[in-house]
Amino acid sequence: MALPKLSTPLYKLTLPVSKIELTFRPFLVKEEKIMLVGKEAGPKQQVLAMKQVLEAVVQEPADLVVGDLSMTDVEYLFLQLRARSVQNIVELKYRDKEDKKVYDFEIDLDDVQPTINPDHVNTIMLNDTLGIELRDPTLNMMDDIDVENMEDSKNVFKLISKCTVKVWDENEVYDDFTEAEMEEFLGGMDATTFTKLKVFFDTAPKLRHELNYKNSEGNDRVIKLEGLSDFF
Repeated sequence: MALPKLSTPLYKLTLPVSKIELTFRPFLVKEEKIMLVGKEAGPKQQVLAMKQVLEAVVQEPADLVVGDLSMTDVEYLFLQLRARSVQNIVELKYRDKEDKKVYDFEIDLDDVQPTINPDHVNTIMLNDTLGIELRDPTLNMMDDIDVENMEDSKNVFKLISKCTVKVWDENEVYDDFTEAEMEEFLGGMDATTFTKLKVFFDTAPKLRHELNYKNSEGNDRVIKLEGLSDFF
């Protein structure tokens, strides 16, 4: 005779960027195991583990493609999943760079909200006649990008290529291009023009939170948390 199955609660959530309303359940022991394996592996395995777990816990909408969500939506959903599956309070330790002492902090994950910059726009004019339309990075885009080595221009060009919807000038719209063609296009830009693209990523929605405290020297200190890894 088969053992009975335990019922799990369901939670509703509206994603902050896409505004998609979804229903999810807490993660199970087997899914926690996937996350632990991913945490101990490299960035690619971490992305895969995150995708596996979120695909398993999201109940509605049934046709939701987790990999197509923006990274900010994914990170926010993951924080909420952790809060509902374990607890909403996370304890962190940080060593102060001034007095070298370790300070303890508690973060309520329910208080962590992404920063939405009103100046963030998807369409950018590179000059009087040349424009580009970009989309925010998604989970699927991170599969083959070395996020820990974004100082390498190859990774930067690859990310921009994946985020580019189309390029246009006064004569034509270009929406079918290879990664190599985009790399050549980006490599031909001067620094001022390329900075316009950088602004798009700098102003993109991000998961941010600040820890404010006074150290033993009596000085006010701020720790800025950004991205999922800073919260665990």
